[in-house]
Amino acid sequence: MPQSDNGPVANGSAGDASPPAGPRSVHARHARPQAAATIGVIVADATTGLFADPYYLALLEGIMAALAERSLMLMLMAPMSPAELKATKALVARKDIGGVILVGLHTDSPLPALMQSLEIPAVTVGHTVRELSNVECDCRDGAMAAVEHLISLGRRRIAVISGDLDIPVAVDRLLGYREALAAAGIAMDPTMEEVADFLADRAHLSMERLLLSHPDLDAVFVASDQMAAAAVGVLTHARKRIPEDVAVIGFDDSRFALETSPALSTVRQPFEELGREAVHVLMRHIAEPHEAPRQVRLKTKLVVRASTVGREGTTAAGRPS
Repeated sequence: MPQSDNGPVANGSAGDASPPAGPRSVHARHARPQAAATIGVIVADATTGLFADPYYLALLEGIMAALAERSLMLMLMAPMSPAELKATKALVARKDIGGVILVGLHTDSPLPALMQSLEIPAVTVGHTVRELSNVECDCRDGAMAAVEHLISLGRRRIAVISGDLDIPVAVDRLLGYREALAAAGIAMDPTMEEVADFLADRAHLSMERLLLSHPDLDAVFVASDQMAAAAVGVLTHARKRIPEDVAVIGFDDSRFALETSPALSTVRQPFEELGREAVHVLMRHIAEPHEAPRQVRLKTKLVVRASTVGREGTTAAGRPS
């Protein structure tokens, strides 16, 4: 299974055009106008904050850069209602696009089956579908590295705030947390697990509940930096010292990790490389439609900052394969 070492993730704009209502479209520069030269990206977990989300921004940067290098056009579809989803399906069914990259899929999404029924080349990002190629980061391994780091610092009462468990990457991060505890001989406690659906306001409430039920917790692994920033706010308000009283580690290495005080330890995902690799796999599938689906997994890196070790400075290290 191919793996790749990755450098720092750069966040940036996903394009100059603002998304119109309904299925949204953004075009890579220097693109050809032919329909066959158009690649679709469907963000199935779209929200009103799509273009402010560091994950989607960096992922789209990678996709757009890879398409621009090939003089290809990008059509971005981000349905946020049943009517928009219906319009997206109708647009795809017209076969005006040469292939599709599916992002943010929930476990029950109908989109992979639709691509197969229409015989449209498709690649999923972060969601394994046996019949389709998939590109993802090893979130389970990254979560294990995060919790192992906390354990190495002597933390034993470690809580977790998970993302939306209808999304496979969130499940992987929760499983990584549990596996790290089990490997260290630390008994799992369901009351130390909260789910906040990757939303900051829910993470805020989750951290409050954890402090009420477990005032002696000494660490928390949070499945995204944005949620971790909210957790830090609650801990600070509760006069918990970070990391002396409670160590905090996030996931993504997004801008939130550096905006939080103290700066967040986290797990770096190679977002832009993920987007580039998705385009590479899709183009190969278009050229060789009879090839078996490919499964590409990129490695994450542990980034250690002040929220766990109590000092400034950054180190990044991959876990042994």
